[in-house]
Amino acid sequence: MTDNDPHLANGLLPGVLIGLVATVAGAAAYGALIAFSGYEIGFAAVGVGLLVGLAMIAVRPTSPVLPPLAAFLSLAGAALGQIAGAVIVWVGVSGEGYGPAVVRVLDAFPDALRNDPMSLLFWAVAAYAGFSFVNRRVKNARAAHDARAASSVPQPDEAGRVNYFEPRKQP
Repeated sequence: MTDNDPHLANGLLPGVLIGLVATVAGAAAYGALIAFSGYEIGFAAVGVGLLVGLAMIAVRPTSPVLPPLAAFLSLAGAALGQIAGAVIVWVGVSGEGYGPAVVRVLDAFPDALRNDPMSLLFWAVAAYAGFSFVNRRVKNARAAHDARAASSVPQPDEAGRVNYFEPRKQP
């Protein structure tokens, strides 16, 4: 890769990679919290969104693609964490293996969401948290870049300004 690679300049590739890592880590932590406590703690889902957002701003992104991606990854991490926690709880209760437990949990998951819409609310807040962190960073970085670019452009001197609409005097 060269120094002029646009993916390195705008933080897109590092942002995507670190976002994926944070999503998996957040989902694992949320699933473990559900498994060990036995409760679905909605604020932990928001924590997944915060983790994804903070991880993605750590690479100093400027790509406008990253805020919606952060929202999606935050939402996906919260959902995966809740599924993972339910699978671990099911394995502990039923004594089945993880494969059949995943199938049972995924079959029952839509009904569980219909019965508990608060989970969806916390997922939405998690998505908003991930989006807002990254969006704020991208906007600030773009504004700083635009300000630096504007200050480096030489401005014409007011005294030397030529009015092209005024007829010139002939010598």
